[in-house]
Amino acid sequence: MLTFLLKLSAWSVVPLLGTLLLPASVEAALFYATGQRLTQAVPGVHDDIRENFLFAVDSTTGIATPVSPETSGLPSALAGTAEQRLLGYQFSGQLVEIDLNSATQTPIGEPTDLAATSFDVLEDGRGFIVPFDESFNTQQLHQIDVTTGAAIPLGSSQAVGDAVDNARSTQLGTANPFVISLGSVDNSLYGIDLDTESLIQFDPETGDAAVVGEVGAVTADDRAVFSGFAALTGVDTDTDGQFDALFGNVNFIDDDNDPATPVQRLGGIARYDLSDGSWDLVGTNPGVIFFGFGASPAAVPEPGVLLGLLSLGFLGGWKRR
Repeated sequence: MLTFLLKLSAWSVVPLLGTLLLPASVEAALFYATGQRLTQAVPGVHDDIRENFLFAVDSTTGIATPVSPETSGLPSALAGTAEQRLLGYQFSGQLVEIDLNSATQTPIGEPTDLAATSFDVLEDGRGFIVPFDESFNTQQLHQIDVTTGAAIPLGSSQAVGDAVDNARSTQLGTANPFVISLGSVDNSLYGIDLDTESLIQFDPETGDAAVVGEVGAVTADDRAVFSGFAALTGVDTDTDGQFDALFGNVNFIDDDNDPATPVQRLGGIARYDLSDGSWDLVGTNPGVIFFGFGASPAAVPEPGVLLGLLSLGFLGGWKRR
């Protein structure tokens, strides 16, 4: 019975409790994105207009809405914390906190000497990046302290490349991986290797890496016309305080597969199948490209508070029946 009560979402309890329950969990299906909106040039009126914003994305529709003033310099790597904070990792190695209304960035700790476009924070508060090595590959998971910015390597310095080579039966050392993003579900980390367009799974305890499904599964079959997989995040779609689904971006589409014609900005939102590395398109935002995604798990009330509210609302309603 207790397990059932703890997993009740705030949305399902609201009709019973009226205004007694705080609405924080209602927005748990939203996540945040850094991105750029393009307004095409109008001859004789204006050139192309490129505007950068912090966006809020509805995970059920894929629609992204700017929630900050037009800005610049937002990080391409985002992550949310259990305290509903949005953090970013600048390519320069500086960890920052991002204000959800103004997109103002506040530095956290000192910058590292590690450049990365991939960053995520697990539900237990541990942060992770996959930085570039001397060969400009991304091979090794690092744990990063989200209060100081200090980072330590985990596992093998060739973990990602070896995982790719093992999966496609090529000689070890052949792969040149570029893990461009990180997101987490059920305390497993996932990243997109842009070199092979594959989904990579990381063990946050050991740093071990493995290819999900087959190499190239991200763009296999009818998804080959899509490209630009720069962002990933876990999302708590059922508002139980845990990430249960992996979402990513699809920035571009090439309808005719003709290299002589330009690709279109798609601003697509994709939901991944963690069994085989494929994805389905949830929605699109034409004219937009995304750089990073980040989300926080739902703010689930403490067990004692939830049980008390249920006894007032749900049990009271039961007696009236």
